[in-house]
Amino acid sequence: MKTQFALRKIISYLLLLTMLLGGVQSANVKVAKAATQTSDKTFAEQIILKSDLEPNKEVIVDSVSGKLTYEKINLATKSFSIEGNTGYKVTNVTYPSSLTQTKGTGSNNTTKYQYAIKEYSNFTFVISVESLDGTIKNTYSIDMKYDMESLFQFDTIDITYTDTDGKKTPSSISYNEKDSDGYYRTDDVPINIVKAKINLISGSYIMTEGVKINGKAAGSEIDLVGGENYITISITHNNATKEYNLIINKKGQALLKSLVPSVGSLSPAFDGNTVNYTITVPTTQTTIAFTPTSVDNSSTIKIGKYVVKSGKKSSEISLSEGTNKISVTVTTKEDESLTYTINVVRTEKFRSANLSSLTLSSGTLNPAFNKEIYEYTAAVENTVSSITVRATAEDAAATIKVNDVKIPSGATSGAINLDEGGNLITVTVTDSKGNTNTYTINLTRKYPKDNVNLSSLSVTDGTMSPRFNPETYAYSVKVARNIEKVRILFKAQNEKAKIKINGKEYASGQQSDYIKLELGANLAVVQVVAEDGKSTTTYKLSIIRGEIEGINQWVLVGNEWTFYNAEGIQIKNQWVKYDNQWYYLDFNGYRKSGWIFVSEKYYYLNNDGIMQTGWFYDKGYWYYLEGSGAMKTNAWATYDAKWYYFNNFGEMTTGWIEYKGKWYYMDDHGVMQKGWTTYDKNKYYLNDDGSMKYGWLYNGKTWFYLGEGGKMVRGWQVIDGKRYYFDANGLMKTGMMFLDGQWINLNNI
Repeated sequence: MKTQFALRKIISYLLLLTMLLGGVQSANVKVAKAATQTSDKTFAEQIILKSDLEPNKEVIVDSVSGKLTYEKINLATKSFSIEGNTGYKVTNVTYPSSLTQTKGTGSNNTTKYQYAIKEYSNFTFVISVESLDGTIKNTYSIDMKYDMESLFQFDTIDITYTDTDGKKTPSSISYNEKDSDGYYRTDDVPINIVKAKINLISGSYIMTEGVKINGKAAGSEIDLVGGENYITISITHNNATKEYNLIINKKGQALLKSLVPSVGSLSPAFDGNTVNYTITVPTTQTTIAFTPTSVDNSSTIKIGKYVVKSGKKSSEISLSEGTNKISVTVTTKEDESLTYTINVVRTEKFRSANLSSLTLSSGTLNPAFNKEIYEYTAAVENTVSSITVRATAEDAAATIKVNDVKIPSGATSGAINLDEGGNLITVTVTDSKGNTNTYTINLTRKYPKDNVNLSSLSVTDGTMSPRFNPETYAYSVKVARNIEKVRILFKAQNEKAKIKINGKEYASGQQSDYIKLELGANLAVVQVVAEDGKSTTTYKLSIIRGEIEGINQWVLVGNEWTFYNAEGIQIKNQWVKYDNQWYYLDFNGYRKSGWIFVSEKYYYLNNDGIMQTGWFYDKGYWYYLEGSGAMKTNAWATYDAKWYYFNNFGEMTTGWIEYKGKWYYMDDHGVMQKGWTTYDKNKYYLNDDGSMKYGWLYNGKTWFYLGEGGKMVRGWQVIDGKRYYFDANGLMKTGMMFLDGQWINLNNI
């Protein structure tokens, strides 16, 4: 066997592409066997044919289906010899170019023909022979064919397994151990076996030339997966190839090798042992698919409830906005399973109740516009009597209302009339989900120049808090205990204005007389009287010498006003009446301003802390504060013989409201309407109690009809099975009328 394999190895280098003229296929080689095969005695009696491999033994030529054939040329053969047998001589031999001919003398002193093989391919000898006495002459054609099976045979398949610890375990399968399907199969190997090294053994030699294992060189390691591992072993010699199939069975593992989404990226990056992932996709992405690949080839993969082949893309999965939980379950043939969870986050559609820009036709916003700042101030000259607002929504689908009047995004509002002093402008943005943000602009229309404030104010030897601002009217001033008197320095914006300090009049730019200071708080009042003598501005300074002391007076501490009663005790968490006005002090003793909630009721205190009563406008809504200061809520109220309704927030309502099953209409001033009113191009009639009228209405002269939703009808109408005609003013018509191109007697309809 050792010698035979060595010869095969040498010959394999010499074979050329033309070897397989007689049926050798490039895939699985099969040697066709004739239906009948017998030894041809006539040929053997007349001709001696030998090979160099067995020089003392004649080649036995068979008759296959009536044709002389020799199908057992060993690939180690290098030459043939042909001569006449006893009593015969060979007179001529026709041979192919793949052979080289030489002549010599045979054993019976006749010509002996020698043929060396140059190219290894099937060929034909045509041999002419005659008897020595010349009485018999024959010509034989013999097909010479190589024995391909001998080239592709081996003894065993040698398998060396490697486990996860690197330990190696040998195994083998003999050449004849194919199953009924023609496969070589191993026994089941455990799950920890990860690789197999495969070699073909012939005798004591490892076959390497022309041997491929799954397309790799002999002895290459093959990675194993769970299930059946199909391994192709091919042997190629002389441009002929034969394949063998080996199946290594390995226990399955519930694990994915890869999981690829159709869009986005897994986070964290995929690892078969990590089961939780997140993918973020844009809001425009409405579906997603996955391509899962298992580590073995026998597992079943389900995405949701649908089976997906390993390595194949799943069907598209619909995505909702937000988080979509998708499960991928891998189940082995042994019924072991593992589930991966992917949270696909589809970004919610962009929605915003913010503005991207906000400008005024006059004046400058302060602070500068920022979409996340919702309160602004602005000032315009007294000559500006109206203003427009230009607002652009960040979200094109959002709606914008300026002072409750809808405008397109990027458009300019209608003119907004301005009162002198403070004006509140609201810009409300509502996104497609109903979320709203309201931007407020406290816009000041300056008073005439003859109504001025101070341009500077300071106290000698004292530190003012806060820092002076012409429109800040209350300050605290700290002086040392050893300072017994101070002067107030001031200058008016209008030089013709008059200044009074603690009742004494001064001209602008002067300084006050010395003001004697007691220990503790000392109040100084600076009053600016405009040139016209009508308008005044008052600044109050709490000058604190040493420690705070106070009796029945306000004391400014930092930026906060406090009050000390007749006993010199600071008032906290209660109402205080001072100078015939009501104030409220919180639990710190600080004077409150704005809305407060006390004893289950709302009150409003102005910037000076004074409790307000009567009508009050704040941030786009009107409120009514009773004589006690309490805000009116959830009630009808009549003022100046007009009816109003205040909701549970205390806001005066406008437009349509439903109250106890009846509809009422309040105009833009909140006044309940009666009689005829027009809304959204439709006319309605409101009873004397303000409730909406339905059905027939007679005004003493003619009839009207209020139909669905209380709307006055026009044109032809069918009411209670009868036809009526109402003109453009809603009047029911009677008698003869020219309608629709003809005269009609409405009394007969």
